[in-house]
Amino acid sequence: MEIHKPKPWHGFREFLKEYLIIVVGVLTALAAEQAVEALHGMHQVEAGEAELRIAFVRDVNNAALRAAQDRCVTERLAALSSILRQAEQTGRLPPIAAVGHPSFTPWTVGAWPALVADQTVSHLPRQKAIDDTAIIQQTAYLSALSDREEDQWTVIDSMAGPGRRLSDVEAQQLRTTLAMAAGSSLHMTQTSARLGDALKATGLVTASDLAAAGRRAAEGKPTADICRPIVVVPPAPAQPTGRR
Repeated sequence: MEIHKPKPWHGFREFLKEYLIIVVGVLTALAAEQAVEALHGMHQVEAGEAELRIAFVRDVNNAALRAAQDRCVTERLAALSSILRQAEQTGRLPPIAAVGHPSFTPWTVGAWPALVADQTVSHLPRQKAIDDTAIIQQTAYLSALSDREEDQWTVIDSMAGPGRRLSDVEAQQLRTTLAMAAGSSLHMTQTSARLGDALKATGLVTASDLAAAGRRAAEGKPTADICRPIVVVPPAPAQPTGRR
């Protein structure tokens, strides 16, 4: 059986040569691995930002819709408060066909949890990751505020109907709810406007996206429930009681 003996070193220069070959090989492999990881991270960021853009454009549309309907909400709450004051004096709510309410839209960025879970967010520049996180927090606040506002308008909607007796307890509840809805509307408008500015700053939302959102909101304003006049149902005509 033939036994191969290791070749002896022939001086320090040969040792250094072999050492450098090994070091360069290891460094090259590490650099290649890092390059592959960086390239993968870039692809993750590109795909993630494409998903974020869809959600961000939707929220820009929501903000434009809220801005377009803001005055309608304010005027509707004022009109309902006036109706309530008169009803408290007479003890009866007038016949109202429909109260209407603001447009309730989803304020969520569903792609964000997945981007955090697969570490796409870790590949973003630090300041961009901070800015995007702040946007997610704003949308979460708006989502909770929208849910609360919807609950308030559900109570307000109870004013609609053929006309009925109004108790002191219900009058107090409606008065309180109208005031709360006014506060919610103010916060919704202010916060959604700030969110719109933050979304524009990301660069994922273009000027044309903003213009299109404003145009759609303005076009839909005349047909929005909250912008239509309150429909008061006329009282039914009295039935004749005389003899034939």
